[in-house]
Amino acid sequence: MNQTMTVAEVAVMLNVTPAYVVKLIGNGKLRARRNPDGRYTVARKEAEAYRLRGRRRGRRALENLARVSESADIYNKQT
Repeated sequence: MNQTMTVAEVAVMLNVTPAYVVKLIGNGKLRARRNPDGRYTVARKEAEAYRLRGRRRGRRALENLARVSESADIYNKQT
């Protein structure tokens, strides 16, 4: 298995555009190396770790939304 991925491969893994992956790299949210030809490569472990962090953020957001919705008692209101 290849230990590095291209920007395009990372984009497919994350279900985003290659431009967004480059933005993540530029913002320091995804570590990458630049090849002599100017292209980025990302370590597979780094891309997988970023994906896992995103899933955790999403899960926490949904749990928080459920808590807020329950505390607002919106499920028991009748229309």
